[in-house]
Amino acid sequence: MARLKKNRNLSGAIRNVVFVNDGGREFIRARPDGVKQTAQTKAAAGVFGLVSSREKTFRLKLLRMMGVPAAQYFAAKHRARIRKTVTDNQGSSSGNNTGFGNPQALAGFSFNPKMEWENCTNFFPTFEMESSGKMKVHLPELKWKRQIIPPKNSSSAVLTITALNADFNSNMVPIKELAKLEINISGTSAVPAQEWIFPVDAAEGWLLIIGCLKFASPQQSAVMKEAFSAAYLWAGMAGE
Repeated sequence: MARLKKNRNLSGAIRNVVFVNDGGREFIRARPDGVKQTAQTKAAAGVFGLVSSREKTFRLKLLRMMGVPAAQYFAAKHRARIRKTVTDNQGSSSGNNTGFGNPQALAGFSFNPKMEWENCTNFFPTFEMESSGKMKVHLPELKWKRQIIPPKNSSSAVLTITALNADFNSNMVPIKELAKLEINISGTSAVPAQEWIFPVDAAEGWLLIIGCLKFASPQQSAVMKEAFSAAYLWAGMAGE
């Protein structure tokens, strides 16, 4: 409905025509079409909300557990990667047919875009799930500046490999640390090859193995506090 204002300008709309006043200007334009929600767009919005909620809950817990800051753009990229784990007909607790059933989509995702895992490391651990319900991780010999590629001014690093269970199909996304291996690395000596074996719970959810390298220098600075590289090294369903 259009109405006449005190300055004798029209305001409002008549059918598909809208009257617009911009300072001393007066003009008309077509009324924009309303956005019609389809079943597909409603479903997509529901998945986006579910992913955003679960990812944020998980991310805050995970970064606190690892003791690393959230690098710039990490949240958006991590949320997009978590979206790739969504599958249908998984019977999630959200009350619909959307669930999180493809954790393998996380493998290789790096936490810090300024220090990508593939640029800081030159070694490839192998993973073997044993029939006894244990995971065996084989790590090769690690040498400074060969298998570990440090940033400028760093003199040592701590490599932490963490195995955890996470259930994205639960509202609170509970996380349980299953095992942790810490290795100190510097230029003085090589770290020999080793096998790391730990038991795996038969809990619901995912089994995730995350590698994290924290670099250090003799004169620790604010910049070095963010000198870390981390990535999902292995991801699968728990109990499989």
